[in-house]
Amino acid sequence: MERKIEAESEREIAFVYFDLGNILYSFDPLVACQNVAERFGIDSDTVMSAVYGTGLQVDYESGHIRQEAFVERVCADLGITERTVSGEELLDCLSDMFTPIESMLDAVQGIRLRGIPTGVLSNTCRSHWDWINRIDIKKVMRDFSVYVLSFEVGAMKPDRAIFEAAEQAAEVSPSKILFLDDRPENVDAAKARGWQAHQCLGGRDAEIILESYGLGTSR
Repeated sequence: MERKIEAESEREIAFVYFDLGNILYSFDPLVACQNVAERFGIDSDTVMSAVYGTGLQVDYESGHIRQEAFVERVCADLGITERTVSGEELLDCLSDMFTPIESMLDAVQGIRLRGIPTGVLSNTCRSHWDWINRIDIKKVMRDFSVYVLSFEVGAMKPDRAIFEAAEQAAEVSPSKILFLDDRPENVDAAKARGWQAHQCLGGRDAEIILESYGLGTSR
């Protein structure tokens, strides 16, 4: 382990990308579905099926459908209308499932203080992204150098298009990009492009990886 840490600390890192879900913020789709179920008197399994079981959420996150169409589809499948719920209220119920991983927000700030730019590379939708920024009390999310978001790019990890967009936005050699993500297929896709990528969860797991590159926060 010591040899691995030494070797990684010698690699030059010019940009650090973080995934959003389970790296910077924990989240639970079950909570989102329960929010809707409690608000509108609908079984949470029915909500889960309508949002996540049909591929609708994937279409929304990949930018293949607009937010308005997403709301219309969910309302139709759940048997609710704009008369009983506004689109904003429904989206808030579905987005209120994120909790910041405080140590990661501190870690991001520490990397910035070293003069290394940071970015968010995430599969997400507009309503989730808007919610995250609304609950960002520390304003950490406003200070990333780059945001590469699937609903804006029109492609989701591990699709090569979103990694190409991330490389162009970072403006550094792929070999100098460090990337932390919770899903192995996304990490493998990044490694295939020459990135220094690691699968982990936000918190101590991720902090150990950052420390191995000499990017840890002092304790």
